Amino acid sequence: MTPPPRRWLRVLAALWRVNVSEELQYRVNFVTSLAGTLFSLATAWLTVSLFFRHASGIGGWTYWEVVVLLGVFTALSGVVEAVLRPGIGQLAEQVRSGDLDLVLVRPVDAQVLVSFRGIDIWRITDVAVGLVVIGYALVRLDRVPHLLEIAAFGVALAAATAVVYALWVALMSLAFWFVAVENLWVLFDAVFEGARYPVSAYPGALRVLFVYLVPVAWTTTIPAGALTGRFRPEIALASALAGAAAVLLARLLWRTAIRRYTGASG
Repeated sequence: MTPPPRRWLRVLAALWRVNVSEELQYRVNFVTSLAGTLFSLATAWLTVSLFFRHASGIGGWTYWEVVVLLGVFTALSGVVEAVLRPGIGQLAEQVRSGDLDLVLVRPVDAQVLVSFRGIDIWRITDVAVGLVVIGYALVRLDRVPHLLEIAAFGVALAAATAVVYALWVALMSLAFWFVAVENLWVLFDAVFEGARYPVSAYPGALRVLFVYLVPVAWTTTIPAGALTGRFRPEIALASALAGAAAVLLARLLWRTAIRRYTGASG
């Protein structure tokens, strides 16, 4: 029988308390984490600025609209670094070492526990930095989104988080077939880099790839477009469907993969 979600939350809350207690012992990590985020953001912003010295737009997007998108990218990167990499990002090593056995015998859903049992609280600042960048870019655009646009942005951003999570689950589940794949997250990073720019900036073939096959377009372009008025608020409904479909497919892949796992004994 599947344990009720309340039990999952209690177990996760206990694990997060342990994680937070450990992280608070090394508060200098906050400074280094924030410095790394600001450096990465500054580098990306500089790249965009250099491009706009020679062009009036990227895929039809203006300078400050691209900065809004860059803020969305930074916020989502914060979710990846704070929650996904410490959690589902460790799956390949757990499969290789057999430590997954200890997860599977616990009375909670294994996918939920593997995905969210780790948290790097200092990287949550990336989310805050991304939201600040979004706000600043909107001020420079002299644009105040109306309530429906803000709601659409919230839904699209939640859906983007779901898509990113599903991509992580799909990639890391390959460890059940190919055990020596500890650096699968490198593949995700390479693909996710494509979300730094509007999907309309890419050639037709890549555009199809980023919308339908590896849906990074749903992670940054749609939320940023909803907030800047480039897309109608109804796009949030499509985003929600895309996010739900991605999570469902990732769940099906997980169930298929977990049946292949034979444990540390082989």
